[in-house]
Amino acid sequence: MNGPADVPAGTSRGEDAKLDRARGCLIGQIAGDSLGSLVEFQSPEDILLLYPDGVRDLEDGGTFDTLAGQPTDDSEMALALARTLVARGTYDPEAANRAYREWLDSDPFDCGLTIRDGLLGSPRHESQANGALMRISPLGIHGSRHRLDAVARGAREDARLTHPHRVCLDANALFAMAIAYAIDRGPAPRELYERIAAWANEEEVCAAVRECVAAAAAGPPDDYMTHMGWVLIALRNALWQLRHAPSLEEGVIDSVMRGGDTDTNAAICGALLGAVHGLEAVPARWTRAVLHCRPEAGRPGVKRPRPGTYWPTDALNLATQLLRPGSPTR
Repeated sequence: MNGPADVPAGTSRGEDAKLDRARGCLIGQIAGDSLGSLVEFQSPEDILLLYPDGVRDLEDGGTFDTLAGQPTDDSEMALALARTLVARGTYDPEAANRAYREWLDSDPFDCGLTIRDGLLGSPRHESQANGALMRISPLGIHGSRHRLDAVARGAREDARLTHPHRVCLDANALFAMAIAYAIDRGPAPRELYERIAAWANEEEVCAAVRECVAAAAAGPPDDYMTHMGWVLIALRNALWQLRHAPSLEEGVIDSVMRGGDTDTNAAICGALLGAVHGLEAVPARWTRAVLHCRPEAGRPGVKRPRPGTYWPTDALNLATQLLRPGSPTR
């Protein structure tokens, strides 16, 4: 599935590794999203009763009765952003906003209130929700060819469309920079964490995000349930897993088992760990489920049919196209 035949002709070994990390990022995001959707909003205790050996396999069903490998709002929005970046060759906030509005108009089966209100022109300026962070990974992939300051600028612009709070802007900037750096440089997990911590102290990053990054060195969030959907739970969890998870698979599964906004936390974790460890680290059974997921109306077993633009079947090709040279922002 990710062998030599899938690598564009004329690429070097170093470029092959970057492509593997880019693909790992996008597939890791979608797989984490789908895995987490099986138990979204549930407590860790309830999840453990249902899955005593852990939520390990993508399967049909879950909170929204989706197919194995089917994206929820997290990765549908990420796919919308990815397709816009590929079509334009650059990040354009107006084009991104149009793509997100088209997604909203497609009647998605799940949509956060902060996103809905922001896209309809009534942004919740006080919200620190995770809806901007959950979709930004394609900008990090695209940005791996560009300066990190431009990546941060684009990530903040994208967050501002729906989540204008300073915490959301800064979380987006650090996360997109981390993905871009990981794909471009191939750092070890601890090295990447130290780089993120340095950026948090050097860049114009607010105290809450700086403290979140520092706290991830000591432990995961104390409580995933009370304020589920808070962007700093998702960010701290991803950074904790980056430092401590023995593998991408175990990091994503552990994110799900902690309960709360499981699909978003696992999508964000999967994107970051995928950018570090590459597609080879994504369980083959997860990759197969994602690439074979076709939520087409009328197909047997499809409970949540969606337009083809939000199917993940071409995710490997999308990641390849995101790596093509272009401008980071308009």
